[in-house]
Amino acid sequence: MQNILIYLIEKIMIGYFKFIGSTSSSNYCEIYMSSNLINVRNLGYVEWVVNTDDLYFLCANMNSFSLHTCSTLHILLGQLTSSKTTSLLFVEMVSLLLQWKPGLVTDLDNNKSSPLHFASSDGDCTIIKSILAHAPPRAAHMQDSQGLSPLHAAALMGHAAAVRLLIQFSLASADVRDKHGRSFLHVAAVKGHCVIVSHALKTRMLEHHLNAQDREGNTPLHLAVVAGECNVVCKLLSSGKVQTHIMNNAGCTPSDLVKDCRGFYSMVRLVVKLYGSGAQFQPQRQDQIEKWNGQDIMKWRETTSKNLAVVSTLVATVAFSAAFNVPGSFGNDGKAVLSGDRMYDAFLVLDTFAVVSSVMATILLIYGRASRSNRSWVGFMIALHFLWMSLNSMVLGFFAAMAAVTNQKKGMRTVMSQVIYYGMYYLVMLLISLATPGSLTGNLKFLIGSCRERQRRIKRRISRQYPFAISYTFNVVMFIVLSCVAITSVDVTRTFLDG
Repeated sequence: MQNILIYLIEKIMIGYFKFIGSTSSSNYCEIYMSSNLINVRNLGYVEWVVNTDDLYFLCANMNSFSLHTCSTLHILLGQLTSSKTTSLLFVEMVSLLLQWKPGLVTDLDNNKSSPLHFASSDGDCTIIKSILAHAPPRAAHMQDSQGLSPLHAAALMGHAAAVRLLIQFSLASADVRDKHGRSFLHVAAVKGHCVIVSHALKTRMLEHHLNAQDREGNTPLHLAVVAGECNVVCKLLSSGKVQTHIMNNAGCTPSDLVKDCRGFYSMVRLVVKLYGSGAQFQPQRQDQIEKWNGQDIMKWRETTSKNLAVVSTLVATVAFSAAFNVPGSFGNDGKAVLSGDRMYDAFLVLDTFAVVSSVMATILLIYGRASRSNRSWVGFMIALHFLWMSLNSMVLGFFAAMAAVTNQKKGMRTVMSQVIYYGMYYLVMLLISLATPGSLTGNLKFLIGSCRERQRRIKRRISRQYPFAISYTFNVVMFIVLSCVAITSVDVTRTFLDG
């Protein structure tokens, strides 16, 4: 065993010294074997210490290449993510083992996984290339006990580079199906790996997989909708190559499967995107349509109302206090020193609006918690807009107050206006990107609808089954309008001050 270890390490280290460009001859590589360490030294230029326990585990029973229920190559590849040995050492080990016994490529463990399965699931393309260099064409088609091929394993883990490499090695490997009849694109769609889906969309030879159905009749679009992978759904629909009317064995189209989505935001995004692409529902009696109830909306609203009521109360308190702690203080006559200044007057108006809107928001939120009727939802959404307006008014009021007291310092005033403007701008853009269930055009199209009768029928179906989707989208558009007004106000004020 010691001779085998020394031979293997010597071969690896010779390649390593050549790789790093050592000026010393690799023939002078000296190997010292101790009780549990191998010290490899090349005239003092490089010293590498390898734990023999790891190598013993990897090289045990070298003659038969079998340890327990898997080969040495399986063991080696299984240590890719946990071993402290460098990646180069692994590559050299794999190459040497395959040169010694090429048949290892097709050896299977007790789960029928080949070494290529292990390497593909790890995603190290260098290792995969080393295996494919010694692999017969059938290696990429081998399936484990679950029917998964190496391409499936790479797609499940989201290793796009490994997927491209395996398809390049064998295009026919993309046609391998698992025991559920799913291709690599099905499993990539379920896991939400957009890069792999994009590769299939861009590769002409893989386009037939876009609408392929598994044993249950589900296409990749069906599975992405069920999994709530909105980015994958958007990617598939945006390509224009996916058919949205295909029914699975249960008679469901992708639009019908939105009801299985558990998250509220995912549900809204899916409904808006599928409507925009012209997706249809299965024929169904209107009286048998059930409202979506994937998430306990009532419980979420009560919790959110409680938290927002605290915020609105704090805003009202701060805005009320600011009216009696005016910028510039008071004169001997008890009146504000800055009375008559345009920016001071703007501060008073904005502060008043902040108090009124925050108080209105508080009242509506309290009413919503006390009254659990359908109208309370309307009050809840209006309260959100009032609260957002009060926050914007408070920020703008602060800006006006600071401008009033620093009226003569143009440099400070410019810096302050820039900070507030860009701070609000990036905050609004971030909130819009997080809250908007699609593009602004798509949202408006969803709200306004279409003149075509088929789209009107779909819209009526959505209003019955997903009423919160329409309400949420409308309020997001209102939020965008109010935010644009607030940013424009800051920009106009900034321009006025700089002028």
